[in-house]
Amino acid sequence: MTHPKHAQVVIVGGGIIGVSIAYHLTKLGWRDVVLLERGQLTCGTTWHAAGLVMQLRTTHTMTELCRYGTRLFDELKKETGQDTGFRRTGSLPIARTPDRLIEIARLVSLGKSFDVEAHMLSPREIKDLYPLLDESHIVGGAFIPGDGQTNPVDSTQALAKGARAGGARIFENVSVTGFEIERDQVKGVVTDQGVIKCDVAVLCAGAWSRDLGRLAGVNVPLYAAEHMYITTEADAAIPKNLPVLRDTDGYIYIKEDAGKLLVGAFEPLAKSLPMEQLPHRFEFGELPEDWAQFELPMSKAMEVVPLLQSLGIRHFMNGPESFTPDNKFIIGETPEVKGFYVAAGFNSQGILSAAGVGKALSEWIVAGEPTIDLSEVDIARFHKFQGNRKYLQERISESLGLLYAMHWPHRQFETARPVRETPLYARLKARNAVFGTAAGWERANWFAPEGERREYIYSYGRQNWFDAVAEEHRAAREAVALFDLSSFGKTFIEGPDAETELQRICANDMAVATDKIVYTQMLNSRGGIVADVTFTRMSEQRYMMVTAAASQAQDMNWVRRNLREGAQVTVTDVTSGFAVLSVMGPRARALLEAVSNADFSNEAFPFGTAQEIEIGYAKAHALRVTYVGELGWELYLPTEFAGPVFDLLLKEGEPLGLRLAGYHALDSLRSEKGYRHFGHDVTPGDTPLEAGLAFAVSLKKSEDFIGRAALEKQKAEGLKRRVVFLRLESPEPILLHDEPILRNDQIVGRTTSAAYGYTVGSSVAQGYVDVPASDWKSWLSDGRFEVELAGVRHTAICQSRPFYDPDNIRIRS
Repeated sequence: MTHPKHAQVVIVGGGIIGVSIAYHLTKLGWRDVVLLERGQLTCGTTWHAAGLVMQLRTTHTMTELCRYGTRLFDELKKETGQDTGFRRTGSLPIARTPDRLIEIARLVSLGKSFDVEAHMLSPREIKDLYPLLDESHIVGGAFIPGDGQTNPVDSTQALAKGARAGGARIFENVSVTGFEIERDQVKGVVTDQGVIKCDVAVLCAGAWSRDLGRLAGVNVPLYAAEHMYITTEADAAIPKNLPVLRDTDGYIYIKEDAGKLLVGAFEPLAKSLPMEQLPHRFEFGELPEDWAQFELPMSKAMEVVPLLQSLGIRHFMNGPESFTPDNKFIIGETPEVKGFYVAAGFNSQGILSAAGVGKALSEWIVAGEPTIDLSEVDIARFHKFQGNRKYLQERISESLGLLYAMHWPHRQFETARPVRETPLYARLKARNAVFGTAAGWERANWFAPEGERREYIYSYGRQNWFDAVAEEHRAAREAVALFDLSSFGKTFIEGPDAETELQRICANDMAVATDKIVYTQMLNSRGGIVADVTFTRMSEQRYMMVTAAASQAQDMNWVRRNLREGAQVTVTDVTSGFAVLSVMGPRARALLEAVSNADFSNEAFPFGTAQEIEIGYAKAHALRVTYVGELGWELYLPTEFAGPVFDLLLKEGEPLGLRLAGYHALDSLRSEKGYRHFGHDVTPGDTPLEAGLAFAVSLKKSEDFIGRAALEKQKAEGLKRRVVFLRLESPEPILLHDEPILRNDQIVGRTTSAAYGYTVGSSVAQGYVDVPASDWKSWLSDGRFEVELAGVRHTAICQSRPFYDPDNIRIRS
């Protein structure tokens, strides 16, 4: 069958992801769908997947994507007549250590927010469900009855049958050799059998996506690793329909399959796989057996399931799987090319996520924007350096193992570092900074006291930096603290049409005077927050957008994509040109007066404004803003001046009680003050009205900004959910995020971010709750609130305003 000359959408890759997208596009009414596979369907990596189907992941978005599969795989047989092989056997995550049991208990608590049934079990109860288990090696676990396993090939064929029934055309043995791009818009897919013109192209080529993406000038940061499992001989002692056993402490999962056991591994140090080592036509291919690599997980498997010691090995499977540098999927429209979408990098979770990803990306393609919060998996989050081969090869050796490693709070990547250093890196390191990483930046997270080890000791309780950060926090509240915020994303948006375009793209009023700072959100058409940023108007035609390092790439992409054709506006990343020193605390004014002749009084330098000042031998742009809730300024100065100015501030700050502070203190301070964090407290699924940020929206301006109609509609109809602020009554528990919020024993929401509030003396959190349409503040005050942490409920105070300085007196002092 010859492929057509034109299609509305061309999907590249016939694994389960590509076929799921084709299926779901037809469900949304798109009929002119073409899917190309260079060999046969599933021949890349889908065919050798283990086929696990799990519902609960560690975040809201990932759980949303994964839990849909258990329903769809169950329904496809009835719809298509093709059996998927899905069996709802349940899953048994088990723990060898008390810390892992806490991790599992947190996951079970999260499941309550999604109505996913899950139960904590004792070792004896787990043994009852899994008779092959030696329970002496474990301390407990959980049972999730709705989980199961499916046959990857059969599931793909069922999706393909459903897609064809909906009008999609699938062509096998067609190789894609390039793409036609005109004015940054995809126009066609080039194959070894001719060109297919198209409006949309979707790249779903698994481990081959990085190389194919480069043919379109698109950065797809993923890399392959060898992923292994063994299948035993059948044995009468193996019960049928055993739950899937997930022993993450042992780096393994075990599933029963036709009377045999399949043992798969996520070993701590993986083998990265350069794709050029594979044959050109790698179809249904396997890599060589590697028992040296598999020895550790296999020995762990034999500990918990002793029967494995006597079972013969029927097959050693070793195949390529693609992994990403941050262990999150790659989904969405690419920043470089309009109409070019990617769904790849599934970190060996392609089967369990295929249904949800197919649905979510299809809705994105049809609607022109995501219909759910996909910001954490959006391809636009990546920076160009993350496509670097050496970086990926080293990081992916860690990424595979991290899937089963302890998901410690604040855990830092260990490989492929350092990548980016701020101008003050060496000075901070000399002063005992302990660094974390964000968007490749080495950032001071905390400062170790003299004589203490400069490293993390992870736990779910108070980690080894707890007391040191308390002192940093206290300095910002009582004296003055100095933060290196040079990793902030800084973007110049300038030109004759800058104001006009930003008035349409931003929710707040951007027609302000020079040197005025505007806090605003950028919204999608549903009023959801796609960016949470500040703009400083530096001149009539220039604005500086400041954003978090992790979200700058997405924020720049959103601005560029929404500029009208022909607009005289340029968007320039100037992050590397400017260091940022943040001087915060009640003595910040005194410190700056000691190093500069500028007038820092309220009258001369009010909150929310900027000025160019002299400081030491340098000139800096000083912004009177804060992310900690105290009097303070952020100093933006060319990188070459940062070191001497830093030294001067330390010298003059010593008699004022100045301390260096890091990002853990920043998070603690902002959490007490109730400042939002993008990706946690505000996402594309939250509106400014729900997030309590109506003050950052201007419905008075005449411009029809993106999302305005949705906000006006929501305001008229009334809010059904709102942000709230919580503080635990007990000083001991450490909240993190995604914990269920209960009112009078009923789950009404979940936390979105949390930190220990050193000033208030306990954990504080933000979250969203479902509220009545009227008199919701009385509903808050009349209720008995709790937060569930790893299965234990803790009494909480829940209110509509932050716990620290809700009237903003200190920041304007």
